[in-house]
Amino acid sequence: MTIRPGTDIAGYRVDRVLGNGGTGVVCLAQSATHDRPVALKLVNSDLSADPVFRSRFVKAARLARGVDHPGVVPTLDLGETAGGHLWMTMPLVEGPSPDGADADRLLRAGRMPPERALRVVRRIADALDHIHDREIVHGDVKPANFLLGRRLSGTDDEPVFLADLSLARRRGDRDPLGAAGMVLVSAAYAAPEALRGEPLDGRADVYSLGCSLFRLLTGKPPFFDAGSKAETARRQLHSIPPSAVRFATWLPDRIDDVIATSMAKDPADRFRSAGALAAAARCAFGLRE
Repeated sequence: MTIRPGTDIAGYRVDRVLGNGGTGVVCLAQSATHDRPVALKLVNSDLSADPVFRSRFVKAARLARGVDHPGVVPTLDLGETAGGHLWMTMPLVEGPSPDGADADRLLRAGRMPPERALRVVRRIADALDHIHDREIVHGDVKPANFLLGRRLSGTDDEPVFLADLSLARRRGDRDPLGAAGMVLVSAAYAAPEALRGEPLDGRADVYSLGCSLFRLLTGKPPFFDAGSKAETARRQLHSIPPSAVRFATWLPDRIDDVIATSMAKDPADRFRSAGALAAAARCAFGLRE
């Protein structure tokens, strides 16, 4: 979709586009009735017209509304435009630099050294454990959904937020999109059970967090050399996890064990929580909690 500055979407005036994803466009927007800007996600027309996706989107947005954690970006509002596009708004996270607020953009800008990557993963893990304790699975864990805020004045503390719960579900729910032949999660970070359309629990997010850790430490997603999305999915389903040290020789050897455990094909063989993954990664670097 092409959205120009000044476009009105359900009473929100678009200032600029922040990013494009598989399901739609995220914009910086301003409400006519509130002073604070928001991040507005506008869903693609084909998905907005699909009754299965519509039901899925609304349920996920309502789940996100009920999450109360300082590291999770909640849903503020949702609805449908006159033209039939689904939309949702979220609080705007102001980034630390013009390079952008999400971890993937900062990585591509050369601003994600290992120490920062480990801090980001630890904060995201804390947010994931919170929603998992509340029987919610994020379903789309990837660096583009890790938002970094501005450092607090006079401190080294860098806020990190888990964003975009638009594919969230209750633990154990079967995704109706999978039954309809639609797989919207990014194959580069998808757990095997998500690609198979099976019911998920928090261990699927642990798998995706392991893929994200690989990306943040090496600059490449796992199976980056697959020639297509279908081949990437096939490798997620059947291939052993790649070695991070092979692509970033300065990393400690023990990080490969962390990646291998987090990306185990059988969920029972993975870390039992996102926090356990983050702790193991720090331990591999000789760092304490």
